[in-house]
Amino acid sequence: MTKFNIIGILILSLIAFAPVADAGGCCSGGTWDPSAFLNSEPETMHADHAANAEQGSAKASGNTPEPVERASTYPNAAMLKPMKSVSSSDVVIDVSNGDSYVASHIKDAIHIPSRNFLNGEGSLKTVDELADLLGSAGVSRTDSVVLYGSQESSGEAEFAFFTLRYLGQNEVKLLDGSLSDWKAAGLPEEVGEVNKTAVEYTPQVRSDVMAEYDYVKSGQAQIIDVRPFVDFGKGRIPGSIALDPTNVIKGDKIKNGGDLTAVFSRLDKEKPVVVYSDDYSRSALAAYALQLMGYQASMYSWEDWKAHEATEVQAGTAPAGEDAVGSNYVKLGRT
Repeated sequence: MTKFNIIGILILSLIAFAPVADAGGCCSGGTWDPSAFLNSEPETMHADHAANAEQGSAKASGNTPEPVERASTYPNAAMLKPMKSVSSSDVVIDVSNGDSYVASHIKDAIHIPSRNFLNGEGSLKTVDELADLLGSAGVSRTDSVVLYGSQESSGEAEFAFFTLRYLGQNEVKLLDGSLSDWKAAGLPEEVGEVNKTAVEYTPQVRSDVMAEYDYVKSGQAQIIDVRPFVDFGKGRIPGSIALDPTNVIKGDKIKNGGDLTAVFSRLDKEKPVVVYSDDYSRSALAAYALQLMGYQASMYSWEDWKAHEATEVQAGTAPAGEDAVGSNYVKLGRT
């Protein structure tokens, strides 16, 4: 047997008995458990490779896949209002917080910035205050309301959606598209302000929209923390799962149903979900995406939890670095 044959045998032996790396991507143990996160980088990579393989196969066969309407990918697509189905019977509300409304907005749309739903301390206004705000703008609880903000990813319209649902507004949807999409479709727009005659808004508060402390503490729901990762590491509601809300958007829109399925893959769809943050727009963005996918999702305030029971804030070691990008923990739930 030659020297080269002996070397070859030794190399093959080393390969055969080498330990196989765990591709699970998540680990357990320690006070700050990455397994609490939604999804993992390796799983996401596999999903991406599979999608690319399917696309490559379609191209190779010469079959170009038909474009799929994004709304049709959501189990609860009825939460979205197709642009061309908006009619004069709908009350359209621009809830953007910038100054763009006066310069251009959907024809007949009124303007109620989503920040107006908050008091000076950043908390949700009282039911009576919210009812006065909507009534003075000419909105009735029985109206069919269509909301849009500066863009879907801002969370403005999603926050307004949950606020109106909390007050008992049954007919409220988000526009399936942005103002830019509206203009591109050649639909009517205008400049200046639109004012409606004030009406009386009679709220019927729904407890399943804005969760309360006792319910959160009861353990009946899955609890998702959408604050920055560094804050999650410093302290959180016991049992919380971390989710970066940017993982539910792609560009300036909420991801399609296929991508959101991957993001929420570790959640139990049969169990309610409560999303909390110290920023209502962050919570609303994630909670709205969950509802689109058929989850029973509500919002909660981190400040309310601290006010009730600061001693029950679960602490842990913060990730390396001061933000999610610089940490040792990947942004899980990416697609």
